[in-house]
Amino acid sequence: MGSLFGTLNSSLDAIEAFQTALNISQNNVSNASTPGYARQVANLEALPFDTSTGLIGGVQAGPTQSTQDEYVNQAVNSQFSQQGNYTAQSSALASIQGLFDVSGQTGVVGELNNLFQSFSAWSEDPEATSNQQSVLTAAQELANSFQSTAASLSQTTVQLNQQISSTVQQINQIASQIQADNVAILQNPDPAGGVNAGLDAQLHASIQSLSQLANVSVTYAPDGTATVLLGGQTALVIGTQQNSIGTNFSGTSGATYPGGVPNVQILDANGDDITSQISQGSLGGLLNVRNNVLPGLQGNGDQVGALNQLAQQVADRVNAILTAGTTPSAAPGSPLFAYDAASPTDVASTLTLDPNITASTLAPADASSSNGAALTLANLGQSTAAGDEISGQTILQFLSSMATQVGQQAADAQTGQNVAAQSLAQAQAVQTQISGVSLDAEAINVMELQKGYQAAGQMVTVINSLADALLNMIPQTA
Repeated sequence: MGSLFGTLNSSLDAIEAFQTALNISQNNVSNASTPGYARQVANLEALPFDTSTGLIGGVQAGPTQSTQDEYVNQAVNSQFSQQGNYTAQSSALASIQGLFDVSGQTGVVGELNNLFQSFSAWSEDPEATSNQQSVLTAAQELANSFQSTAASLSQTTVQLNQQISSTVQQINQIASQIQADNVAILQNPDPAGGVNAGLDAQLHASIQSLSQLANVSVTYAPDGTATVLLGGQTALVIGTQQNSIGTNFSGTSGATYPGGVPNVQILDANGDDITSQISQGSLGGLLNVRNNVLPGLQGNGDQVGALNQLAQQVADRVNAILTAGTTPSAAPGSPLFAYDAASPTDVASTLTLDPNITASTLAPADASSSNGAALTLANLGQSTAAGDEISGQTILQFLSSMATQVGQQAADAQTGQNVAAQSLAQAQAVQTQISGVSLDAEAINVMELQKGYQAAGQMVTVINSLADALLNMIPQTA
């Protein structure tokens, strides 16, 4: 009887083990679409069998095993970071690119071409009032275009500041969720051993969301909790502790051009600048456009900005040529443009017609001829004479390089976005192959487990019948 009841206990253990495995498989099916979930695998452990010592063998459920592969997960998260970076850049650069028309028909490019054409027409008949008025009109349109472009760049700066603030807030919120996930994992261990599959999925989903916003590195403790480092250096989450990050839009003292828009800084919990650590994710993309692309155009505390350089060069050279010339009445010429000379980073935004300029004070003549100054102005855009160039380029070449550079940056961002999307899809395919739930595979697994469960159940039925038969063979006493 002892051996019979031992076999019965072994069969009951097998039923329990198969039931546990069935529950795990059912949980896999239920969470097949849950973000961050990795397939769980039941471990059925064989028990020792030795009749001489009374060990009757059998099977029992061991600790549940997760198929999470952190190497693959990190590859997926890295691709999410790159995609977030290029997507943010592409969106921000699209609005900037529209300000510089490489076709030369609109914007500053078009209006500067119109001004040089008006100078050319004026040189053909310097005393024609219509030609003189065309010069003033073209100059006014160019000034308006510089102001409009500068205002648009300023508006883009404001929008990027808002997006950066929002992204930093999202990073802190997700870091808080990761910290809460760590606490929950410690407080709710999996009864079958290992890490609670649901909480583990929630933790990995949070980390994946965070990776889209910034480049992070993650390590996991044996208890399943995560340590998250921003840029591989700054701790966002360590176990049950979270450290928030912040922003600084006011810049620092000692700038070369105090009137320039300061760069954005990302600060750690101690107030230290960690901006350089953030290179990927949507925050990295936003910071690249905000701190690198825009200052190159509109200036900041350390540089004047290409748009201001161009506006000042055009204004200064046109004014110098006109004031050195004479009008048909032999009077000295008046400057055509005016701007705030006290603020080099605001030249484009303050450029306007000189308040004293009139059609009659335009000076077409120079020492060489009655239309020499006008001809010089007509050719100014392509002039390589001393003082006419900007950084070794003619005025029109400099403007063209500005437009081309912005266009190239936008194209590179779009290409990067497309490549990152393809790389992400490939990484996710590998992740799905390793850790994803296959409904077909789970269906086959369930069928096999059910057969084992039924076999163990049948064994219990047989043992029960044998036990009844043995009990009935025992003589009944009065």
